[in-house]
Amino acid sequence: EHFYGSLKGRFQSLRDMHFQIQNQQDLEFANMWMRCCLILHNLILEIEEDFGVVSSNLEYMEEAER
Repeated sequence: EHFYGSLKGRFQSLRDMHFQIQNQQDLEFANMWMRCCLILHNLILEIEEDFGVVSSNLEYMEEAER
């Protein structure tokens, strides 16, 4: 639950991703979009760690808890 809140906080496109999946192509697009966001999320966390930046992920997790 916190993880999804974190992703939705970081990627507004996931929060507003409202379309009906009516065929295989729609399902593949939604799956690809989510996978891209997950990859970017992990890259951001790694970069923040490398630069010693406090993870912005904490902010999104706190927001998701509220």
